[in-house]
Amino acid sequence: MIRRTESLEAGITKLRLVSYILIQLAPGTAKTAAQAISKIEGVKMAHAVTGPFDVIAFAEVPDLATLSELVLAKIQNVEGVQKTQTAVVVTPDVLKPSSARTRKSRSPNPA
Repeated sequence: MIRRTESLEAGITKLRLVSYILIQLAPGTAKTAAQAISKIEGVKMAHAVTGPFDVIAFAEVPDLATLSELVLAKIQNVEGVQKTQTAVVVTPDVLKPSSARTRKSRSPNPA
């Protein structure tokens, strides 16, 4: 997804590319790899997880070229990384704060 973020400088709007990077690692490296990946510029967070991937990272960068550099030159060079899969966010409302949702319970219809 390309997300607009407001700049404090002269009200200029910048576009950001948001993605999740799914990472498979060598056994025993998830904790240290997640810590290293979370420190890479552009990565907002990285967590060791269960399932077919060992770490999932959330990234926000200015453009596709920067995302390519982030994944190919930085994340894939972290010790233990064996494979990555990148999923670019395409839904524009995913990152908007949601308003509190209330659920109305239905009363049974009187017979």
